[in-house]
Amino acid sequence: MVFLLICYGTLSHAQDQSPTEAPIPIPIAQDGTATAVMDAIEAHMDYVTENSHDQLGPRSTPMWLSTIDLRTNSLPAPLIPSSPRWKGILLSAPGANLYWDQPTILAAFELSKRTGCKCYSDAASAYITSFVTACSTSQHASCIDPRIYYDVKVERSVDNTDAVASCIPYTPAWETTWAADKKLARQQIQAFIHSRKTKDSSNDSVRELKNPTTGSPNLTIENEAAMIASLCWLAQHDTLQQNLLVQQALSLARLRIARRDRTTGLVPTDCQHPDQAQITASSALGAWANVLFWAADTTGETEFKKLAEQALHAWLLVSFDTQQQHYYQQLECKTGQPVKELVTSTSPEDRSVSNHQQISIFAQASRQAHQSPLRMAEACLSLHEATHDQRSKRATERWFNSIKRQLSKNEMHDGYADDYGRAIHFLVRGGEILKKPKYLILAQKIANEAMEKLYVPKMGMFRSHLGENRCDSADGPGLLLLALMYIEGDDPTLKSSLQF
Repeated sequence: MVFLLICYGTLSHAQDQSPTEAPIPIPIAQDGTATAVMDAIEAHMDYVTENSHDQLGPRSTPMWLSTIDLRTNSLPAPLIPSSPRWKGILLSAPGANLYWDQPTILAAFELSKRTGCKCYSDAASAYITSFVTACSTSQHASCIDPRIYYDVKVERSVDNTDAVASCIPYTPAWETTWAADKKLARQQIQAFIHSRKTKDSSNDSVRELKNPTTGSPNLTIENEAAMIASLCWLAQHDTLQQNLLVQQALSLARLRIARRDRTTGLVPTDCQHPDQAQITASSALGAWANVLFWAADTTGETEFKKLAEQALHAWLLVSFDTQQQHYYQQLECKTGQPVKELVTSTSPEDRSVSNHQQISIFAQASRQAHQSPLRMAEACLSLHEATHDQRSKRATERWFNSIKRQLSKNEMHDGYADDYGRAIHFLVRGGEILKKPKYLILAQKIANEAMEKLYVPKMGMFRSHLGENRCDSADGPGLLLLALMYIEGDDPTLKSSLQF
């Protein structure tokens, strides 16, 4: 599967040399009540909001650079990271990508709450309105998409939605767009929903929500999760259509659960395989189930929770290898057995899932970069929070043990901000829900390692992965910032449409 997302016609711009001048030093905030972690977060956001914005074209804009060379405070040269995580696929936009910056934008709003300084949320709002104004070409198409970016050198938007398959590892933080401009936000949310109603993520097909032949949902499970979250979020801000929007979201969830195998109970993440025996359920189910728990809390509609519980209980029954002590990545819905060979799927999230059936949390070579298995870990934790049953508690403990075991083997050798952030968030949340200090101790250990390996004190900024002095928003630096804030206080994503 082609993951991302650069228009090849603009590659020549990406290869231009970045400015050689050193960026203006930004003093690290020194607050008597702040910790070293919060000082680092504040310094990073100072760097982003004050210096790392669009100053490369004929005119300057408040849009943030979605890929930054820490040494020059400009676009990296070469633009493409040498990271093996992306397997050589073009990734980093030569400018601004509002979708990949969603976690960092949410972190900016949270930082304003905690410091009392509106400078961060104001800068984020200016970025949002500038980007949407420049890149929104249709009322029926959202520009908050991983495949759409603003090229800061040629000063125009680039849209790859017809050429590149979509990946949606999280729903946009709609509350930040709403805070910036309610009218623009409403238009973008409605367009985001519309685009997922009418288009499948494949490159060459336009299909309706429901396949008239099989009755199966055509949305990929990640797109469906994002659509459900967006419908439920909008429902809370549109009282006239509140019930209609919630029912639309609920119908999507019902349609997928109706496709579960009657023998195993497994809910498919891929419903489009021509051979019914090859329909599979992968760990991507966790992202969908976790959104349903969030939707239940947000709307008060308890059926969302019941559907999530039903899907997860079936998956947990057969997804763990007790001898090898690891979860499987992909299961055959018909038999409940782990997939022994690579399944070629018609859905982006299940296409080339892995040549290895053991779930890998930190080793990037064995899975798609955006498909963190820790989304399933979060779902298991939500299941335990909802039911308090022993099965979900055991599942959560197994995820804790998997993180601990794989961490000791990997020693965060790959060192991506996304993986640090997701592991920290799960562990802090698990420690709170299960009342187990060992979770918080491990979370702090990983946080300390992230500070040691990714934070660059000289520049006052986090890089997004080891080995290169660069920060790519698609590597998840915003998720790391949010998780580190969670260690220091409340969960910034608790009420957000953007969920880990």
